[in-house]
This record gives sequence, C-alpha cells and structure tokens, in this order.
Amino acid sequence: MHKIYLDAAATAPPLDAARTAAAKVMDNFGNPSSLHAMGLDAEREIETARAAVARAIGGKNGEIYFTSGGTEANNMAIFGGAKIHNGARVITTAAEHPSVAEPMKEMVQRGFEVLHLELTQDGLIDPSVLAKALAVSTCLVSIHHVNNETGVAQNIAVLGKIIKDTSPRTVFHVDAVQSFCKTPIDVGAMNIDLLSLSAHKIGGLKGCGALFVREKVHIRPMFFGGGQEGNMRCGTENVPGIAALGAAAGHRIPNLQANHTHAARLKELFIGLINPLDGIEINGENASPYIINMSVDGIRPEVLLNAMSACGVYISAGAACSSNKRQRDDESAVLRAYGLSRKRAETAVRISFSPENTTEEAEIAAEIFMDCVKKLRGNKVIK
Repeated sequence: MHKIYLDAAATAPPLDAARTAAAKVMDNFGNPSSLHAMGLDAEREIETARAAVARAIGGKNGEIYFTSGGTEANNMAIFGGAKIHNGARVITTAAEHPSVAEPMKEMVQRGFEVLHLELTQDGLIDPSVLAKALAVSTCLVSIHHVNNETGVAQNIAVLGKIIKDTSPRTVFHVDAVQSFCKTPIDVGAMNIDLLSLSAHKIGGLKGCGALFVREKVHIRPMFFGGGQEGNMRCGTENVPGIAALGAAAGHRIPNLQANHTHAARLKELFIGLINPLDGIEINGENASPYIINMSVDGIRPEVLLNAMSACGVYISAGAACSSNKRQRDDESAVLRAYGLSRKRAETAVRISFSPENTTEEAEIAAEIFMDCVKKLRGNKVIK
C-alpha cells in the first residue's frame, strides 16, 4: 500500500539535517547555563541556531528568543506586546489560529477592546479597512501571514506600512508559522515588530519555536526564573530542538524559491487531475502553493479523511489543532470569516505539501482522492 503524507501544514517530516543536529547535542548533553566545556558547547549550538533563524527573516541574532513552539510565541507576543491604557484597542481577524484567537478572548477579559477586521471572500484584509480601524488607542495588531487552513497569504508588507504610517507606536505582530522558510520574510522591509515561528512546520522537531522581538520593542515576559533567553523565556533551553530548528532553517532558506516553485507545480497538478469531479470548490485565492483547501460536496471531511487514510494517503479535515469534537465549530470559523456558507465550510478538507513530496505522489494521491469521493458519494455516506 502507498504511504503518501500530505499533511505538512500540521507537521512536516523531520529533515535529516535536523535529526543529525539534534542527535549531536543529545550526545553532548551539557546544560547551556553551565560554565564548563560541555555547557559552553551547548551554548554555542544555541547561538548558531539563533543566527540561522535571524538570517532567515532578516533580523538580528539578539532579536530571536526560543520558545516551546508557535503557540507559546503567539501568546508571548499578544500578552507581552499589548500595553493596556484606557481600554486600548487590539486589532486582529476572525480567521486566526486558535493560539491567537483564544488569547484574544482573554484580552477582552483583561479590559482590552478587541476588533476583528472583516475579510474579503478571498480571505484577504482590505488595507483601507485596516487604516480606518487604527486609532490612537491601538496598541497591537496581530495578523497571520499565511493562514494555516486555507493557505491564503496576506500582503504583510502593505499592511505593515499602513500600520506604521498611521499609528507608528502600534506594535505589529505576525504569526508566520506557516510562512517561515516557505515564503520570503524581511522583518525590516515589512515593518514587523513581533514574529512567531515553529520548528516542526519546516522539518525541525516538535516542541520548539521562536519569537522575533524587534530591538526597540519591549514586551513583558511570561516566565520568570533563571534568566535564560535574555530573561524573556526563562527555563533550561531545549537544546536538541533549537539545534534542529537552526539546521532546518539553514537547509530550507537556500532552497526557498526552488521549493516554492516545486510546491506550486504539485498544487497545480493535483487540482488539475481532480478537476473532472463535480462539487469541488477551492477555498481561498492568493494562497500558498503548499496548501489546498477545498470543499467536497456531499461528504463529511472525517469520512473522506478516513477513506484516504485507509488507502495510505494522509490529509487533514481542517486544522490539526482544532480537530477534536469539542472544537468542531472552530474548524469552519476561518471559512465562515471569509463569508462562505456553513455547508461549504463544514465540508472542507486540507491537503498540504512539503518540499519532499514528489510529482508521482501527487498523481497517485489525486487518483485515490477521486476514487474515494466517487465511492463515498455512491454509497451516499453523509447527508
């Protein structure tokens, strides 16, 4: 049976370079806070990784703080970056990842005014809408770069310029978990103050991420203790995870454009092959080539996912972090924010590529996808 993994937006296959880097520091297991040789070696591994991440986004080494992942980085940015004063405003959208959406609910409880920008049907922010929403009281804007469910890419450079031209003191946070090392990022040119990223989305290891904090931007730490990460994220560092993140970034960045082109070919091929199917709607224009979000009329996403999994092809029903039953309504929140119907939102599946996927895999997966849809519709499984 085939084994074709098309759920890289949930987690990407670990790169050999990341595995090697992690294994190396697990053998040399010194605590980076220790002053002996093994501790200093561990500290050097962290600083090497810090430099690699900084280069990947056009930042400085001292602006990178390692975290346990994208969720922690987003929470640090929101709770640490928003300064409250007279009901200060925070601007976001209704299509954010739960690690932004849930903290925003808490922000309301803490006395902030949280404003959710309306999106176009293509999932984009209208720059004029953002400009009108900015006010003297706006302390933070938090917007994703590439949406984790649809792949829709916001024009961060344009939005960043509007924010700084209209409200220079407003802190601009970007969730770049799905764009880091996949889409070009220049934190300076894009006027980004805070940027979140995750290791396991690019072939690093789970349990590691980072937050970029612009040099002159001050945020409050969430953890207190031994002073690690410049007192921004105290606790003994995850050296294997950090080393693997640095290695993954170092591997991805030189190949960013080639990988982008390859993913675009896979996406075009897959969509072209399943085109004969009726009742298939692609959700989100201007989307990352790494992600396809589509609604399949007449079939529940979980049923289609299980059918394909039984054939050795692994896709996703919505975002992996919102896949449990308790959060079922959240799965369609992104597409609902685009103004799409509930029926279309609730029949959406996500296919996401990694650079390691091949043309042959895309062809086989498309064939299996068509077979599964035809069989399930023939059996009238859903309604």
